[in-house]
Amino acid sequence: MAKTVVIACMLGVAVAAAAAAAAPDDHATTEHLRVRTLTFPYDAGAVFVMPHEKVPIAVTASNSRLFSLEAKQGALTATAPNRWTWEAPGAAGRYALEVRDPAGKKAFDFNAFVMVPATQVEKGFLNGFQIGSYPATQLGGKPSYIAPKGFIEVTKDNEDTKVSPNFRLKQFLTKQKGGYPKYMVLEERLIYVLEAIGTHLEEHGWGADDIFVMSGYRTPYYNKLLDDTQWSMHQWGRAADIFLDKNKDGNMDDFNKDKVVDRNDAAALAELVDKLSKASELADFIGGVGIYAATSAHPPFVHVDTRPWKARW
Repeated sequence: MAKTVVIACMLGVAVAAAAAAAAPDDHATTEHLRVRTLTFPYDAGAVFVMPHEKVPIAVTASNSRLFSLEAKQGALTATAPNRWTWEAPGAAGRYALEVRDPAGKKAFDFNAFVMVPATQVEKGFLNGFQIGSYPATQLGGKPSYIAPKGFIEVTKDNEDTKVSPNFRLKQFLTKQKGGYPKYMVLEERLIYVLEAIGTHLEEHGWGADDIFVMSGYRTPYYNKLLDDTQWSMHQWGRAADIFLDKNKDGNMDDFNKDKVVDRNDAAALAELVDKLSKASELADFIGGVGIYAATSAHPPFVHVDTRPWKARW
């Protein structure tokens, strides 16, 4: 195992000690972890990177509050106070990224998943797991339909990893049959959206932990089995079919409180999501929203995705 790399970006021991003494025990609500261009409003989660990718990481704190970042593997370089570049290891797997505040208290605890390059897919299979084939061309020339560069390797050991405070990696796995390892694609922005929806559900009596992900990632192979469109955002890890299930009975809750569980409950949830898509905090995150009635196979649900254009159905 590589020697632990710890970079504190400090101007000196005396300055660091003074900053720690003056700092409060808990990091300020305006202090968040930013990876690439996404600022996370929560203190634990996951990011997905390619082998040897150079990933910009920052803490949105003033230079007077100096944080430290610890990465046990990979190459870490300080670029400015509270700013780093982390070069991911070459081997696929889960790697811890831990940030501590000026007092030495853990402030952010994230996992980076180094993905398996898509170039390792052979005849539609990756290590025995069937992926299928992504479209050879992009619909309308949109870059959102470019095939993924890599796949997250999911094992029995890592499938329960938290990707945010209320969601775990396994909740987004394709439902197709097959043993481990399994492979998937998951966009950080989708998790961000689901956590945000959960926050706004609280005033209605629900929360993020009540969101059931009925369908997350789908391989092109499995998506074809479902006879869904070849352009489904599920294949790019940008979509989730969700319903609310506070009592964990596998059915949609009576969200509109009319004492009947039906499509109207999905419509009420979709209305909330659509409203959020017009708010500044999520306007660039919520693209597609769809309403689905119950069938013999599933309860009513809402499709939400992060495509960079609006779609409603």
